[in-house]
Amino acid sequence: MNGLDLLADEIDGFLYVAIVRNGTLVDLYVDRPDMTASWASLYLGKVIKIDTKLDAAFVDIGQGLIGYLPAKHVRHPGADVSETRTGITELLKGGQMVLVQIKSEGKRQTENENHKLPRLTMKLYVPGLFVAYSPYSSQVTISRKIKNEGVLTLTAKLKGKGGWLVQHSAEDAAEADIAYESKSLQEKWQQYLSAEELAQGQPALLISGPDAIFRALVDYGALNFEHIYVGNKRLLELVIGWCKEHLPALATSKRLRLFRPEQNSQRLFETYDLYSEIESLPERRVYLQGGGTIIIEHTSAVTVIDVNQGSAGSISEVNQSAVKEIARQIRLRALSGAILIDFINMEQKNERVRLLEAMESILADDAGNAQVHGFTRLGIMEITRKRRSAMLMEKLIK
Repeated sequence: MNGLDLLADEIDGFLYVAIVRNGTLVDLYVDRPDMTASWASLYLGKVIKIDTKLDAAFVDIGQGLIGYLPAKHVRHPGADVSETRTGITELLKGGQMVLVQIKSEGKRQTENENHKLPRLTMKLYVPGLFVAYSPYSSQVTISRKIKNEGVLTLTAKLKGKGGWLVQHSAEDAAEADIAYESKSLQEKWQQYLSAEELAQGQPALLISGPDAIFRALVDYGALNFEHIYVGNKRLLELVIGWCKEHLPALATSKRLRLFRPEQNSQRLFETYDLYSEIESLPERRVYLQGGGTIIIEHTSAVTVIDVNQGSAGSISEVNQSAVKEIARQIRLRALSGAILIDFINMEQKNERVRLLEAMESILADDAGNAQVHGFTRLGIMEITRKRRSAMLMEKLIK
């Protein structure tokens, strides 16, 4: 047993999903009640501007929302694979209607940052638990995290039915579950097409992307949770409905439970004492076990993390403790883009090697595909992490 639990509840209109391992909060997913243009949502959009300098188009996706579509993410129906198309003007025209999907969510405007548009793609897919279906592709891609070569036998059965991404959670899945889900995803794609017809040629949201609960179930693998607790009946019905589409056995499993408080006023997150930790996440300073601190500063370009020894023990001990906490904070705060970490000065080269190995190991299964690039000449560790949903601080802005 891995001690991994999922807790989902609605708090002040926000949907919070906490991932807890052996009583410790290790990841957090949050959805705002007024969330728009969320990750993986599918839209019927209208090209309103072509920008040759950016080699991109601006697309009206309805309800006053505009998205940014780079040329490299344009799918050109009917084009020969070998045909070279480089300029946005060769791919799209003003007024053209296009099916687009949110590749990464936009950024809200703050005192320090300008508003950034959501990034779009025309390379569409339907996300699932074990596989993702790409109706306009013919390739089958296997997650690099999969080590079991037996999964290769599945790809032969998926070929010829569109493109597929076999995700890491498929490694230990039953073949029947994968076959069931692949059929369900193809049926869902037909629902997308029906929604496009109902839009009648006007920019509109066709299908919303997966919410915080479903993103967590996919990222960590629904089968890996010992318990899935939900805070109310509405959420329970949503999870059961999702399970019926992707993993029917989980819909009736005892692992999926409705939280029943011992006291009338008790909430789900109180049983794990999570409120105080969640409330502290916007703070710059994080205290390390055994002493020492890390300071997290977010700018428009990068996130900078500084490790301080304080009155703690040896430099090596503080740095090793900082690696674990920084990796946890990256997930909890949903940090993305460039992340620079200034550890306490290390005299020996092998100390840097140990830190790199430790960070790579901890982030190896990160859903944000974090990449550790090594140390700069100034001794700063460089990490990049893909943006999918907005960072925690952006979602908590009133």
